[in-house]
Amino acid sequence: MSSSPDGTDTTSGPPTGPVPEPTEGTGPAVPRDDAEAETTPEATESSESTLPAYPVLDRPPVEDASAAESEPTTEREPTAGREPTTERVPSDPTTSAAATPPSAADEATDDAPHGGTADDDEADLADEDLDEADLADEDLDEVDLDDSDRDDSDLDDSDLDDDDTLVVRSGDRTEVFPAVQATAPVATAAATDPEPVQSTATEPAGSAASAAATGPAASTSAQSAPQTSTDAASTSDPSEDSVLSDFDRDEKSRRWPRNLLWTACGVLVLAGAYVGAQWYFADRIPRETTVAGIDIGGLSNDAAIERLESELGGIAAEPLPVTAGESTTTVDPAAAGLTFDARATVEGLTAFSLSPSRLLSQISGGDAVEPVTVVDDAALDAAVATMSVDLEVEPTSGTVSFVDGAAVATEAVEGSAVDAEAATELVRSTWLTAARPLVVPTEAVEPEITQAETDEALAVAEKVASAPVTVTVADQSAEIPAETVAAAASMTPVDGALQLTFDGELLVQDVVDRTTDLLSDAADAKFVFVDGTPQIEAGLPGTTLDPAALAAAVQTAATGDDRTAPVELVESDPAQSTEALQALGINEIVSEFSTPLTNEPVRTENLRIAAEKVTGTLVLPGEVFDLTEVIGPITKANGYQEAHIISNGQIVDGVGGGLSQMSTTTYNAGFYAGMVDLEHRPHSYWFDRYPEGRESTLAVGQINMRWRNDSPHGVLMQSYIAGGRLHVVAWSTKYYTVTDSTSARSDVVAATIEHKSGAGCLPQSRGNPGFSVTVSRKVAVAATGEVVIDESNSWRYKPQNGVVCDAPPAG
Repeated sequence: MSSSPDGTDTTSGPPTGPVPEPTEGTGPAVPRDDAEAETTPEATESSESTLPAYPVLDRPPVEDASAAESEPTTEREPTAGREPTTERVPSDPTTSAAATPPSAADEATDDAPHGGTADDDEADLADEDLDEADLADEDLDEVDLDDSDRDDSDLDDSDLDDDDTLVVRSGDRTEVFPAVQATAPVATAAATDPEPVQSTATEPAGSAASAAATGPAASTSAQSAPQTSTDAASTSDPSEDSVLSDFDRDEKSRRWPRNLLWTACGVLVLAGAYVGAQWYFADRIPRETTVAGIDIGGLSNDAAIERLESELGGIAAEPLPVTAGESTTTVDPAAAGLTFDARATVEGLTAFSLSPSRLLSQISGGDAVEPVTVVDDAALDAAVATMSVDLEVEPTSGTVSFVDGAAVATEAVEGSAVDAEAATELVRSTWLTAARPLVVPTEAVEPEITQAETDEALAVAEKVASAPVTVTVADQSAEIPAETVAAAASMTPVDGALQLTFDGELLVQDVVDRTTDLLSDAADAKFVFVDGTPQIEAGLPGTTLDPAALAAAVQTAATGDDRTAPVELVESDPAQSTEALQALGINEIVSEFSTPLTNEPVRTENLRIAAEKVTGTLVLPGEVFDLTEVIGPITKANGYQEAHIISNGQIVDGVGGGLSQMSTTTYNAGFYAGMVDLEHRPHSYWFDRYPEGRESTLAVGQINMRWRNDSPHGVLMQSYIAGGRLHVVAWSTKYYTVTDSTSARSDVVAATIEHKSGAGCLPQSRGNPGFSVTVSRKVAVAATGEVVIDESNSWRYKPQNGVVCDAPPAG
């Protein structure tokens, strides 16, 4: 047994005496008898006796002796419309004061400051604490004690009083808890727990009991016998709730509004501070914010826009250099539809917002912001397409060729093409921020002939040029040297591969040159004149080598191990067949014209040679009759002789003199056959043997006569000399009708006599006068009457003056 400094008995046991007034946050205090406040030797001795055990109750701690003496014996406190009254009624006042040791909760109360308040967490009673504090039927029947919690040496039977009871009143309800003889001695808190749990006077009985239960002294309060609860008239049902629980519920109901108020105040203060901070930073861009490397942190919207337009606007207007591999070009942002929008870039960086992330960025610093670009998609696509063409690298296909009889190759090289879709997105998103030049993505482009295909073809070509090839035909052999074989060979790209081909015509000539009389020429079908009438002479087949067959045979030999190429002669058809000539419609004379000969035999001979060449000339539909080509070349080697010609207005001798008469005669034959005049020129002087305005001269290399056959039939020409005249006849099928007219002469100038001297002077007689004349012609289709030619040709002739050659003056 021990005493507190103020004289309060601290021996463990149920509380007795006056009940102190409950403090806020606690249940009703249990009153203690004044006798318990005094410490006597008898009380000390009785601490060793057996103590009466009470049921474990959720009751408030007992305050110290001084508080007990100043308070009345019975305290009442309204709780939910009721006034609970707690009384301690000992059966024997003399023995109860000395025999009842204070509980561990009382001891803890004495150690706490008077009127103090314990931790709110320990003071608040949860619903489960109230339920445990209330005595259920099983709690009243028996409380088991652990032998380890009892100390027989500290308790004596004399310390227990069977008649001690605990009375609790609330309104007209009264509960009486009689003392029950403990089954074993109970050790005091002071003796078993060197450091008793501290509690305050305001701590609820349940909390104090829980705290005491953590130490060895907890066994004392747990060792209680079943008690009975009665009201003023009879014993109450043990299953009813204890009135002590009403105090705890009432206390909690008073505490939560205050806690809610303080919580609301704290939330309002924090919210105000948060809103104030957001408002403070509302018109500022977060620090360390950059756009394309330009710092705009801490600036207002307008200041940031001005800085961006000043520092980034110039870059936005400059051509953007782009590169792909070794190719470079530029993209004009304006032409590409790219415009930097400084205002849209800054928009949203400053504004009042309650977003936590916005405040965090103001404190920790902003990020890099992508510049906003206004894009014209159509213009950008067009710019990228142009850029792609500039950056495109064409692939180089591999090649194999034969040079000086050897096979050589060039390597294949990959090309590259811009990935248009990826390049468009890259330019769109990084044209202001990317490093210059902007490297655009590309895709590899394979050449049509890859390196593998080139190597394969080279191996074949080397085989071809490695040795000669022998061609056997018609019991003859022709060995073609390796360099000649290579010259006729080539590697040609076909469908993405190099294919070996040979020039068959060249090989045929190589074989013919290395054989004797191997081939015979075919005779074409042709027109011949029999008794002045054209007839078809059938052609004769010849023998030849098929160029395609020879090329295939040589290719097989050149690429194989047996380098011998056997071939066969084939029959060659005439180029002009009888059937083809028959289909031309050479049936009748459609035009005929003749001119008189002169008395100069040389001229007549020249005309005879030309007539032979003209006869048999076939002018197919759409073809042109060219006189110089037909009768040429006009040389002495070709039988022509010198005769009078007109050169530079003078009559001189020249090879082929008199052939102008052939030109005039064939011109008129074509004129009346309805042929299209392409080229002709009248003489400088008019001669009586030719029709005025409808004649043509000839000068090799200077003046020619040409007309074209536009009819659907062939035109066969025939010329001969007979009856002192030169005749030209056109055979065909009548297709056109021709009408013509010649105007009267105009601007006639009579010829005179001219006197000339010098070694080159040739005398001549005076001839025809000079004059002007016009010739007109209409050509119509005979079957329909459609006019296809309507023309007029005017010409002025010079007077043909006589020439007298005077002797040179003497001296």
